Amino acid sequence: MHLVSVIFDAVVCWCTIVGLSMHPCKNVTDCERVMDRGWKNRSVGATLMNADSSRSHSIFTIHLECCDTDDSGEEHIRAAKLNLVDLAGSERQAKTGR
Repeated sequence: MHLVSVIFDAVVCWCTIVGLSMHPCKNVTDCERVMDRGWKNRSVGATLMNADSSRSHSIFTIHLECCDTDDSGEEHIRAAKLNLVDLAGSERQAKTGR
């Protein structure tokens, strides 16, 4: 399992997360491979509400960039960012049986 740690600097009020990784992908297959690897690293446990309840937080961020060339030959870059977040223990605690 890949572990991360958070370092907080109170002087500048800034957090650094150590242990994160970035994986450049050229196509959908590459992206699926990285996401599958992250899925396998999740810590899960069964509750009464969910057989695969998350026991760890995870964030899967997708950065997309596209370069278009207009009729005059000028390049325009479009960028987007999508965050997929899974928070551990998000079920209603009273109904989970834990």
